[in-house]
Amino acid sequence: MEQEFYERGRQKAQQGDLEGAIQEFEQALQINPEFAEAYYRRGLARFDLGDCQGAIADYSQALQVNPEHLDSYLGRSLAHLAQGEAQGSLEDAQQVLQIDGNHGAAYKLQGTAYRRLGKTKEAIASFKQAAKLYLDQKDKDNCQSCLESIKQIQATQIQAASAAETQKYLTQVINKLQRGNHREALEDCQWLLHVAPNDARAYCYRGIIRSKLGNLRGAMEDLGRAMQLDPNDIQVRHYRGRVRIELGDYRGAIADFTQLLELQPDNSQYYICRGQAYSKLGDYRQGIEDYSRGLTIQPNDPQIYYHRAAARADFQDYQGAADDYQQAANLYFEKQDWQKYNQALNQQKQQIAKAEAEIKKRSAQLNRKDIFINQERQIRSNARVDRELQQRLLRMVGGYWDVAVRLIELAKKKYPGMPENWYLQKVIDDLERDR
Repeated sequence: MEQEFYERGRQKAQQGDLEGAIQEFEQALQINPEFAEAYYRRGLARFDLGDCQGAIADYSQALQVNPEHLDSYLGRSLAHLAQGEAQGSLEDAQQVLQIDGNHGAAYKLQGTAYRRLGKTKEAIASFKQAAKLYLDQKDKDNCQSCLESIKQIQATQIQAASAAETQKYLTQVINKLQRGNHREALEDCQWLLHVAPNDARAYCYRGIIRSKLGNLRGAMEDLGRAMQLDPNDIQVRHYRGRVRIELGDYRGAIADFTQLLELQPDNSQYYICRGQAYSKLGDYRQGIEDYSRGLTIQPNDPQIYYHRAAARADFQDYQGAADDYQQAANLYFEKQDWQKYNQALNQQKQQIAKAEAEIKKRSAQLNRKDIFINQERQIRSNARVDRELQQRLLRMVGGYWDVAVRLIELAKKKYPGMPENWYLQKVIDDLERDR
């Protein structure tokens, strides 16, 4: 009786009625719970319906009844593979080979499991053995499938070897670059680009090397090509921004570092570079602001104080420049960098001299009255609203009154003859617009 249910189940499975087939196999198993083939067939139907766990349970039940039921081992191996359980798949395939050492399908499954486990040498050996057995059986399709798998694995190995070789050369380039061997590093990059013409990192490093050798146009070409190959490479954009500063493309550099700061707002180096670009462009106020932002991130970086001092000097804020050079000197002293310490002190002395000369000049022009005190008294003498504007302006320039005075004087030169309150409002409006 169970045989009739079993046969009907096979027919329904062949016709695609998998649910009906499962019901027939269940009827057969109710009559004969030791019917291994019925468990196996029901496992096949469940697998085809996507029920891998149910299929594995049926294959395991069949093997309890018949421990040498090879098709159940193969079916369970395939089901394990479908669930990403390569080790379980491998164990079942090996179990088949212990029973039948010339089983082509078992070798093929073993090769696939080894490949999933990253054991390429064992995978190739398994596929070769499977291809040989399929060839002896004149099974052209399966033989070709095994040979194709071998080709794919070997292609992956070649790519991995190529990537390893590329990384090796890149490491050599970086080491030579750090040692100052720019010519040798350039030769390595040339060879690397000959082998890997679409390697963005190679273009990036060749661009860096070219910039250090003074070939700024060539550097920009390489960095531009690297950016095309990998638009999201932060290192490429960073160096392109720096080369743009060297080339005088300050607006392009500002655009690069602004984009980098959107990605990494806590990177003080980007603020330094953008501050340099702004200062080179003549926008000293914005440059000073970027250096100040960098100092909020790295308050003990003497380099940032040094750059801000230079921008303040160009902005004719000589006292502010002297203060920053002094702070830079203090930090260089702590680092025992005596060369830079002395440079900062020398710059500080120059700025102090300029500040004193400027004060004397302005005092003479104003009947020897101190310009800063005079300016403050003038503002205080105005109406209450002027005092509020004064405080607002001070907040906007970070509390640096000398910077506020300088901005007011520039406005007076550009728009002479206007009321004091008008100049305060004008400076405030300009600062808000530039933000």
